[in-house]
Amino acid sequence: MKKIFIILLFIISSCSTYNCGTIVDKYEIDGKYFFTLTSTGGTQNSQNTGGGGQAEVTRDTYNSFIIGEEYCTE
Repeated sequence: MKKIFIILLFIISSCSTYNCGTIVDKYEIDGKYFFTLTSTGGTQNSQNTGGGGQAEVTRDTYNSFIIGEEYCTE
């Protein structure tokens, strides 16, 4: 039983973390694409409910989302 607990603890602790936010702006500078996000949750910012930030994304991702949609980074 102790081994199962240790394995589960390892699996849970190794899960990837992510940040989610609502896209409030999209912009391109020098061929790089960015979203401006306001925080909506995720394992990294669930305790910090304010703020947000910028996320650099690929051109395909940039074109796949519109302002107002939720976007999560890993």
